[in-house]
Amino acid sequence: MRVQQAITNRRPQSALSGRELAVLLLVVEGLSNREIGDRLQITEATVKGHMTLIFSKLEVKDRVQAVTVALQRGIAHL
Repeated sequence: MRVQQAITNRRPQSALSGRELAVLLLVVEGLSNREIGDRLQITEATVKGHMTLIFSKLEVKDRVQAVTVALQRGIAHL
């Protein structure tokens, strides 16, 4: 419960760009960086760059936390 409260109470950060949102939604689907790159026709390095920005904007440290925040904030749905 403590982790959930901490995530829910985080202050909003800069809005995700359209591309960052597209990448995040594919992460929620469980795709790897390579699969995301193939799907969006961008390099894996570009995907990693977007992930770095997503982590920063959502104030998270990894993909699992990013997915959790996306679901809790209604950015993505299962």
